[in-house]
Amino acid sequence: MSSRRLVSAAAVAACTLLTVPPAYAVPSAPAPSPGKARAVTAELALDVSLLNKAIDVPVNLALNKVETPAQRWGSPQPEAGGGSVLTAKVDGVDQQGPVTLVKADVGKSVTRSDAKGTAASVQLVNADVHAPGLPATALLGLEAMSAEATCPVDGQPSADVVAPARLTVLGKPVTVGLYGPTKVDVPLVGSVSVEFSKRTTTSTTAAASALEVQVAVNPLNLNVAKVTGTITVASVSCEKPSAPPATPTAAPTTAPATDAPTSAPAVQPVADTTTRAAGPQAATEKPAAGLAATGGSSATGPLAVGAATLVAGGAAALWATRRRRAAHARRH
Repeated sequence: MSSRRLVSAAAVAACTLLTVPPAYAVPSAPAPSPGKARAVTAELALDVSLLNKAIDVPVNLALNKVETPAQRWGSPQPEAGGGSVLTAKVDGVDQQGPVTLVKADVGKSVTRSDAKGTAASVQLVNADVHAPGLPATALLGLEAMSAEATCPVDGQPSADVVAPARLTVLGKPVTVGLYGPTKVDVPLVGSVSVEFSKRTTTSTTAAASALEVQVAVNPLNLNVAKVTGTITVASVSCEKPSAPPATPTAAPTTAPATDAPTSAPAVQPVADTTTRAAGPQAATEKPAAGLAATGGSSATGPLAVGAATLVAGGAAALWATRRRRAAHARRH
């Protein structure tokens, strides 16, 4: 390879390294959350102990449980609801057919989710809640009550509960306290603890339960020895949607003009190579005077490789020139 070709290849390699831009990872924008809404007219989580078996039969059922996640942003979801009677077959309970656990004239759960926000509501009218082994006596009896949770996109989430007009526990009229659970003891039957209106709100969520009932009864009827667990009446919750990400603005396609010179100035010869320490600590290796200290960047590696390539190309050209001169002198 001739000296001219060697110099040209070195220059091309240096220019390629100097002009390749560094690669940067572009973070993806988080997807907007559609929000959620949930409503349950009545939810039972009970353990039923049987007389003739040393086991507990779990009863985990919900009446009118509806949930509404939005399918896509800006697409409203239809309202959802359910019936007003909850029956279940509880294995081991000696009675014909399934056990009626909840019966109401009106039992409606509704959820909504759209671009304006999410909401959930429950309405219950003239409802009786039974426990396995107590078919004749209602564990809970209430006239009317409701609960609602709202989570707007622009605004503070809220939860509201309307107290039952009338409430009975095991056939006894009860006035539910507002600042703590109300306990009802019935001789030879058991105890029931009722707590009204448990509400929680945050900056993005809201939840409420109109009644939360802790049950511990011993009916000794229909092969049932003991019933324990929790009954939740009119439970609602919601989570507000997040706003869709903003559309990014396009970057300018032309670089702004600068006043920087097109060619770098020649480096002046260095007269004094001795440097002085700046601050209390002196560097072990002293840099040459006249060179500015700068911070590293992503382009430092390509610049250094390009500079090394240019130096190597210049050295090769100088060596080739000296060889031609020496050969010419020997011929003459």
